[in-house]
Order: sequence, then C-alpha cells, then structure tokens
Amino acid sequence: MTVSMSDPRAAHAGAAAAGHPREAGLRVQVADGLRVHVRTWGERPPALLLVHGFSHGGFVWRSLAAAMPDYGLAAPDLRGHGDSDHDPSRRYSIAAHVSDLIEVARALELRDYVLVGHSLGASVAVLAAQRLPRPPRAVVLVDGGPGLSPTASAHIREEFLRLKFRYRSPEEYLEHLQATMPLVPPPLLQALAVDALERLGPEEFRLKADRALGYQDQAASVEDELWQGLSEIRAPLLLVRGAASALCGKRWCEAFCARVPQAEVESVQRAGHAVMLDNPARFNALLRQYAAQRLAPHAAAPLHADQAG
Repeated sequence: MTVSMSDPRAAHAGAAAAGHPREAGLRVQVADGLRVHVRTWGERPPALLLVHGFSHGGFVWRSLAAAMPDYGLAAPDLRGHGDSDHDPSRRYSIAAHVSDLIEVARALELRDYVLVGHSLGASVAVLAAQRLPRPPRAVVLVDGGPGLSPTASAHIREEFLRLKFRYRSPEEYLEHLQATMPLVPPPLLQALAVDALERLGPEEFRLKADRALGYQDQAASVEDELWQGLSEIRAPLLLVRGAASALCGKRWCEAFCARVPQAEVESVQRAGHAVMLDNPARFNALLRQYAAQRLAPHAAAPLHADQAG
C-alpha cells in the first residue's frame, strides 16, 4: 500500500469561502494496481468515513463537511468513480470496493470514527464494518441496505447507461441534474455539475464515472452476505432514509427493522434517495448530532464480532 498527496480540488463553487473546512486529497494504492482518491476535510484526524453511492463521488459530502467544521472527514471515491482510477478489467464488485475501503482506512490510520454509507456505499459499509483495522464506533446507512428490489437496482443501472457521457460544459450537465434531482438546492446542483465532470478540452467534458459500472451485476449471494454482515455489527446502527425515497420506501423500512431490530431509524422529510443532497440542512444536523453522541469520550468502543461474548 502506498499513499501520495494530490492537490485539493479547486473547482467547487464557494469551496474557499470563509468558514469552510480545508479540503485536501490523497491517493491510496489498492489491489489490482489501482489508486483510490480520498477527499479529506478539516485539520483533525477523520472522525467520519463517508462512502458515496453508485455513479457519484466523495464530493457529495461537501455540504456535510461544511456543517461539521470541528470534525475531520474523509470520503473516498470508489474505484471507477470520481477521481479514482478506472479498472480496465471492470472489477467493480462490492467485494472489490470493500477491499479498497479497508486499505483506505489503514492508510488514514482511523481510530475513533463513524462509518457512513449511502446506497451502494451502505452495502460496502455493512460488509466492511467488521473487517476494518479498527471497528467504527457507529455505522450509519443512508437510504441503502439489503432487501432492495432487484428491479429498482437494475433500473438505476439502466438509467446510468442511458446518460450522455460527454458534454460541452458543466451547464449542459446541470440541465440534466435539474430535471432528475428536483429537490436538491441549486448551489449543490451547480457544484455537483462541476465535480462530476472531467475537462477534456475547451468545450469538452466527460462524466468521471466509468460507463462500465452500469454493466456490473452483483452476485445473488450478496444479499445473504449483507444480512449476515448486519447481524455481526456490534456498533450502534442508524438507518437514515428519505421519506420520499422510491428505493427505500416505508414498506422496505418496516421489513428491514423486523430483521434488524437493533437499528435506529430516522426518516428525513422532503428527501428522496439522495438524502444528503435533497435536504442537506436536516441531514447535516442529524449527522452532526449523532456523531457528537457516538464519539463522546464516555462512549464505549465496539468490539469485533470475534471479540464479543
């Protein structure tokens, strides 16, 4: 494993504004000869490890970072996403993402932290929680987990493959985002349009996410692994869902809670699947409060599954 520093991203509108935590970047060498890019915010060691969802990148957590200036945050771009390497062999399974996250946690030397995963990142977080060098003090799943409709998951991949992957400008991509993510505040959409694109020329931009991600069909056994992984987590578990989420609806949430009764649940109003973008004010306040509670000095550190009992 090797770690190299990269320049902080300067494209984000308003990132240098007063009061925003300092953003930096590093690259972590992982398996298959790839490098994973990790965004960090703040001057302190990371207290939150944030894992984004399918086709996005660590940049989706910038609003949360701005709302938590007293904490250090770290957000990797999963392989094939954001500023991380694309895998020419298309090794984009959840298992590959889990292995990469373990290398990132080792490189960051994480100790007292909360693990947060959205959508695909929620599945990665569940399977990584008991394998990380040091277990997290708490796990937060954001609109994701096992038991989701295979049809809905396939629809997300199909919609991704239908996207244009080349644009004349971020403004052109912004038009697409405005049509598909109507709840997201305009400043966040504008930043997302910049962050999601790689400049190829004066009027040529390309989506950073690897198109091959859309062809990755997870093995059926992953569902059983996720339920098993949830049963092995000894840390406090919080599920945050969008009240208007089409993927993690009320019926799914009830079924999830029946199988994972130890989980706390928070539903965020005026939010769909992209909870942290749709209603950042409520989501950020919720995570800030939860982190303060779970990272308090008196909070007991969780054990690995093989240490329990």
